[in-house]
Amino acid sequence: MSASVYLNGKIYPAAEAVVSVYDIGLLRGFGIYEATRTVSGKPFRFADHMARLRASADAMQLKVPVSDAEIKEAIDELIARNVSDGQDATIKFILTGGTAIGGIEYDRETPTFYIMVDPLSPFDAALYRDGASVTIFEHQRQFPSLKTINYIQTVLLQEPRKQAGAVEILYIYGGKVLECATSNFMIVKDGKIITAKDDILQGITRKVTLEVARGHFPIEERAVTVDEMYAADEAFLTSSFKDVMPIVKVGDKVIADGTVGPITKEVMKLFEEYLHSYGAEDHADTGMTHEAQSVPQ
Repeated sequence: MSASVYLNGKIYPAAEAVVSVYDIGLLRGFGIYEATRTVSGKPFRFADHMARLRASADAMQLKVPVSDAEIKEAIDELIARNVSDGQDATIKFILTGGTAIGGIEYDRETPTFYIMVDPLSPFDAALYRDGASVTIFEHQRQFPSLKTINYIQTVLLQEPRKQAGAVEILYIYGGKVLECATSNFMIVKDGKIITAKDDILQGITRKVTLEVARGHFPIEERAVTVDEMYAADEAFLTSSFKDVMPIVKVGDKVIADGTVGPITKEVMKLFEEYLHSYGAEDHADTGMTHEAQSVPQ
């Protein structure tokens, strides 16, 4: 199956989609990124992801050039073209300031916006059964609340992560546990789920996980110290492409007895039940509040 992409209002074969070498996203790394997945063919929490995309765009003084309805229509077309029936997909969005002016300025009215849809490749089931590990690194992203295209530190840490056999990189800073490179991080202590509140990206899967866990477990959103993390009873991460994944080792330190704990197992079950119900429902309300436009082919 030959992949297609959406670029600036049109759908092209991926090999024919062209972004200018003068694009400010390439020249200056100026842009934002958003990502989600489908559940039973439906974009997961579409309204939440579009709200975050637009909030990041506003904060970066960028313009999302199309409506949520057009974005949803483009996604549906890309799924039909790129993904086999019955298979779920990853959905990624890139928005930059477009062609640079004088090498460092841009015109807000002429951004570059593209969408890529690819088949979702599930992680090994053993990671969910036995637990996974993360490496640890002292770092805080420049704009923690925004999902920008600046993944320089994350890219540089991929080889050490792979050598360690880890699924993620956990960022700590100033003695506090923040977030993973592409995930949020939570610990469990004395029956409570605890996770960082500030200086992180507010993940959509994080949001859903806390939604389904409330009413079952006490939840604290606050600063989490590194010492607290190492003394945790359990730990897990959340992300669009990993869902809820148990973590049994951080760096060279094992969490508790190194097995997946009961609260993590229950949270994983609750999240899986939510995904099942989400896939079964007809989500007519996708939060498409912006004026609809057609997708040129």
